[in-house]
Amino acid sequence: MIMAKRRKSWSDNVIPDRYARNARLYPSLLVITPAVFAIMAVVNLELLGLKTLWVGLGAAGGMYWLSQLARDPGKALESKLWEIWGGAPSVSILRHCDSRIDPITKGRYHTRLVELVPNTPAPTQDAERNNSKAADTCYAAWSAHLRTSTRDQKRFHLVFDELVSYGYRRNLLGLRPYGLTSSILACIVCAVFIASAIYRQHDVRDALWLALCADILLLAFWIFRVSPAWVRLTADNYAARLVESVDELYIDHSKVTAKAAEKARKPRPRVRKAT
Repeated sequence: MIMAKRRKSWSDNVIPDRYARNARLYPSLLVITPAVFAIMAVVNLELLGLKTLWVGLGAAGGMYWLSQLARDPGKALESKLWEIWGGAPSVSILRHCDSRIDPITKGRYHTRLVELVPNTPAPTQDAERNNSKAADTCYAAWSAHLRTSTRDQKRFHLVFDELVSYGYRRNLLGLRPYGLTSSILACIVCAVFIASAIYRQHDVRDALWLALCADILLLAFWIFRVSPAWVRLTADNYAARLVESVDELYIDHSKVTAKAAEKARKPRPRVRKAT
């Protein structure tokens, strides 16, 4: 049975890179969404007019600009999160003292990473306990090697999916102050117009009530959902999927090593000297 291809959305065409679109553009759009709802309700803007506005914004490079807005606050926040968590999850998951991976599996990963990344002897438990900084330097080198070796999005799609989810949540947390401000102001604007209509004994448009309810829900999302703990879930998942790629990368390494060894064993043809 032939699977039908997913039809590309307008945002797919504007920003084809899935990471930039999902992890950067969508968080920025979520920040301005409350204001958009309020404006639509106040000026009675139709959905067709809103679509025209988005098309114009995309044509002017606005979508790319929005995608860049989310990146800097998220990256600036990342180092602070790592301090709270005790290090980058992709590094701390390799520590002996970390319990996210059982000791047997972790030992196999360490053994294979030593072969994958030259000049990085695996720290023992005692060495890690006595000099955690030196051990983390080794783990960071392993993590960097895994990141650069798993950039094939199709082959390592599980790693990439978790990376996108982590980037999305991290950037949302970085934009949280702006999202809260946007939602609060939008709620105030809608409430003022509703109160003004009631005071003047005018009919309140349904769009105002809908916009107010939507903005309240978005405000609740920014307050109760977007948090460091929420980001940590995807960070741990990404670290786990990244480390799991060790086995597949080791198989590739073993094949290359075996081919090189076989080639070295083959006798070289003798060159006859001219008489």
